[in-house]
Amino acid sequence: MQLPQDVKDRVNNALSEGYPLSLVAVTPDAEPLVSFRGSTQTFGEDALAVWVRAVPSKTLTAIAANPEVAMTYTNMPKRKFYIFRGRARVTHEQSERDAIWEGQHQLEKDRDLERTGVAVIIDLDRVTGSGIDLSR
Repeated sequence: MQLPQDVKDRVNNALSEGYPLSLVAVTPDAEPLVSFRGSTQTFGEDALAVWVRAVPSKTLTAIAANPEVAMTYTNMPKRKFYIFRGRARVTHEQSERDAIWEGQHQLEKDRDLERTGVAVIIDLDRVTGSGIDLSR
């Protein structure tokens, strides 16, 4: 699977354009957990990444219990929407952490200047939406 450039551009500019992505995970108690992720960015050709500032985190606890997650992008004025499904994982590899830190919007960096957060990669299995239906 390879994300089209248009999808990458929309994801990577989502916060600047006022359309942050939301992350949907499932807690260990089988409760849905939804959070907006201004740090969302594409990572390579077939993954997304987020920086989770708050540690400990309900999101990190949910991912540890069940790595299957979804993310949504919605820009109704442009009639563009995408649903991303995949498996989330925390990365401790310094080069990946650095790339994810650097790739996020400055507004998000400013909220964790000491870089105490956690880098999460979502390896995508399926992407559907506006004219797109990709799967691994």
